[in-house]
Amino acid sequence: MVKQERAERTRQAVLLAAADTFARVGFEAASLVDISRRAGVSKGALYFHFVSKRALADGVRAAAGRMVGSAALRALRAEGPAVQGLIDFSHELARLLREDVVVRAGVRLGAPCPRPTATALHGAPDGSEAPPAEAAWRGLTAVVHRLLDRAAEAGELRPGTDRRACAELLGSVMAGQVLLAADQAGRPTAEAVRRLWTAALPALVPAERCPGHRV
Repeated sequence: MVKQERAERTRQAVLLAAADTFARVGFEAASLVDISRRAGVSKGALYFHFVSKRALADGVRAAAGRMVGSAALRALRAEGPAVQGLIDFSHELARLLREDVVVRAGVRLGAPCPRPTATALHGAPDGSEAPPAEAAWRGLTAVVHRLLDRAAEAGELRPGTDRRACAELLGSVMAGQVLLAADQAGRPTAEAVRRLWTAALPALVPAERCPGHRV
C-alpha cells in the first residue's frame, strides 16, 4: 500500500510538472529532462509511469478531460433552475481554463472535451473518435442541450424558444472560449462570461425572470 501511494504521488507530480511545462512552452519545446527535474524525480521514474513524451501528453489530456467532465456532471446533477445551472457551468469552465494548469495544458495540447452524458459517449457517427475541435463542440453542446431541455420542461424558457438553435449557439460560444484559452493566458475572464449572459439571457428567458438569475 505504501509503495502504491508513493507511486501515485510520483505519477501526479510528473503530470503536474508536465502540465505546467506544456502550458508554458507547448509539446514540441517541452523537455522530459526539464519535466523530471521540475517534478523532483529521476528520468527513470518518469519513464516508469509514462513511456514517452506523447504518452505523457496523453495523460495530461486525459486528466484535463476528467476535470472538465466532472464540472459538467456537477452541472447536470445540480438542483435548482436549469438556466442558472447552465450559467454556473459556463463560469466554472471559464475558471478552469484560467486557473487550472492541467486544463490549460490540455487545451494547448488539443484536449478532447469530455462527453459526460450517455448521448455524448460516442465519437463520430461511425464510432471513430471525433477530432478534438469537433469533440469539444459536440460535448459542450450535449451538456447545453440537456440543461435547456430541463429548463423547458420546468417552464423557464421564453415561449417558442428554439432550444436546438440556442444549444448550438451557446455550445459554440463555450467551445470558442476553450480555443481562445489555448493562446491567451487569463482567458476567458469572469467579466467576459457575465457580459455574454447579460446579452443572451433576455433572449432565453422571459423578461420578468432575468433579474432572478446570477450572471
